[in-house]
Amino acid sequence: MKKKWIAAAAILAAILVCVLGFNALKPKTVAGAKTINVTVVNEIDGTELFSGSIKTDAETLGGMLEGAPELKAKMETSTYGRLLTALLDVEQGDMSTGPWWLYESENNETCQAAGFCPAVDETPIQDQDQFTFKFTDSY
Repeated sequence: MKKKWIAAAAILAAILVCVLGFNALKPKTVAGAKTINVTVVNEIDGTELFSGSIKTDAETLGGMLEGAPELKAKMETSTYGRLLTALLDVEQGDMSTGPWWLYESENNETCQAAGFCPAVDETPIQDQDQFTFKFTDSY
């Protein structure tokens, strides 16, 4: 009987560790108004398409893109979440051959911790985050 209780306690402890571990890995979002600094560059023809601030209440990069009509963002749902497919009327090419829309940040905590920016809906944003979106044929 004592072995069953020990086994049950061990299973419960393992479940608790998994739940707490997954919650710790889940991106922390920040509610409320924020200003996100955005630069959009077409690396293929060398032009800067946009540079400015976006005011938003969104908690993720995807939400900010969705709520910023001046960026004319288009996204499509994939197995990996929503993917950015167009900005400012510039559509990316075939997923396997490009060109593609890529983005990075030098000050977003999640991007810095991971060494890359995750999918748009997995990237929480904070006031004064800076994102650079690049239309490129190389990565």
